[in-house]
Amino acid sequence: MRLHAARIVAAAGIIAITAGAAGCTAAPEATEGDGIEWDADASAYVMEEEVASGEAPLQVWVEYPEYGEAVVAAFNDIYPDVRVELTTVAKVDAVNKMQLDGEAGKGADVYTTNFTDLPRAIASGVAAPLGEYQDAITERVGTEFASAVTRDGELYGVPLSTESIALFANTTLLEQLTGSAEPATTWEEIRALAETYNDSASNQWTIRWLAGQMYYAYPVLSSLGWSIGDDEAEFADALASDSLLTGLEYYNGLRDIWDVNAADATWDSIEMEFTKGQTPYVITGPWAFSDFDAAAAENGFEYAVTPLPKVDGAGDAATLAGLSVGVVSGYSAYPAAARVFADFLASETAAETLYSTTGAIPALDEAAIQDVPGLADDEHAAGVLAQSRQADLVSEISDAQWTVSNDLIAGVWDRSASPADAQAAAITGFDDLIGLSE
Repeated sequence: MRLHAARIVAAAGIIAITAGAAGCTAAPEATEGDGIEWDADASAYVMEEEVASGEAPLQVWVEYPEYGEAVVAAFNDIYPDVRVELTTVAKVDAVNKMQLDGEAGKGADVYTTNFTDLPRAIASGVAAPLGEYQDAITERVGTEFASAVTRDGELYGVPLSTESIALFANTTLLEQLTGSAEPATTWEEIRALAETYNDSASNQWTIRWLAGQMYYAYPVLSSLGWSIGDDEAEFADALASDSLLTGLEYYNGLRDIWDVNAADATWDSIEMEFTKGQTPYVITGPWAFSDFDAAAAENGFEYAVTPLPKVDGAGDAATLAGLSVGVVSGYSAYPAAARVFADFLASETAAETLYSTTGAIPALDEAAIQDVPGLADDEHAAGVLAQSRQADLVSEISDAQWTVSNDLIAGVWDRSASPADAQAAAITGFDDLIGLSE
């Protein structure tokens, strides 16, 4: 993964004790940091008395109530006296709402959001570092995901789930056509199959994807060495790079194997066609699992999910993956208890709860995945996770970047301009957009 930008503890807050050699109880070794107490023996912060006793509730915002209820029930198996009050708040709204409610004391102690909103949360004080839990959480989720939510050496979020597009392959059809059920690993393999399988008159295509969008074109460009950059300044430089022109020229050539205009490369022409069992490959994401599972059972085919094809002889194909994170509010009145709950969100139990209630793919280290019942055996989820690990986790892409990028890709795909002319127009268009916003 190219980055731009756990455990369940057994001690319940201040009531944590350890057994002495003679069977007596002894006070745990504790240290102070950031105004809150760390119990080194339990590897846990000492929860504030009001929360540990149940006198005051911990406020938690989640997007999916079924997940929230299940994870709180699991948390209460360990901390039965802690009261957690749940509120359903969409991840895309959480930081904005926290900016209004946090300082006023009406916000959450812990909330979930998208990692792309984390920079705003940190800047406005509604995200606090996880402190002593940093190493344990990093070990659990892996350095790739942890690095995406780390700023100035501090971990500011708990990676919860990841989402990325990947290559979906009808392995039953592939075996019929090629004698092998193994999905392609390069675009050249797909092109070779397309030479015999494509039939434009009957709308039969070897591969389908949303060809007019940067989100879907990016894996091709990244395989050839292009990166979108961390911010608008880096994006401006990237727009003028030779590696982008190389990528655009190659992408322009892929029109030969999926010969439809960008406007006609729609969800219906992609996912619905795959469900019929006559399209070898599509590029989509885990949101298609349920529809594809039902179609595979009904139409008698099997499918696999693998990392996206790279250009032969070039690097791996990186995607612009998503990452959901749990965040401790910088305005929480109970910073220790909030961190205890946030740390629990990185546990095996919480990951199992997330997967079983929502189908989301937990953002975990490869070894930790094996501990989650069902997930270790879910080959489709494993394919998405494998692609996520070679993603470019860009913390924030502005509307101007998306506008220019999508216009660039659609123009190159539709061949309304040469790759070089489309690149030049994108540079000018981005300069104009940025100028208007200043």
